Amino acid sequence: MPVEQVVDLGRLTMREVFLLASPILAAAVIVSLLVNIVQVLTSLQETTISTVPRLLATGAAAFFLMPWMWKQVCGFTLQIFSDFHPFIR
Repeated sequence: MPVEQVVDLGRLTMREVFLLASPILAAAVIVSLLVNIVQVLTSLQETTISTVPRLLATGAAAFFLMPWMWKQVCGFTLQIFSDFHPFIR
């Protein structure tokens, strides 16, 4: 397999990973910013106050986005396997 094909396959895979991970990371960042603002305003510096909402938001985002993520992964897999002829050489 030529180097260009390996690089293209890696690029497509990394693009798919970033596409799938970005909504969950965005939910965690938004909740973290909101909790940190509340902590600064109220002077509460408890670590569980910042950790638990972030974990809940990440879990909820993963749960609600799972059908979309599953559809994306299946589409990507079908695209790779349907056009697998160039990678066989």
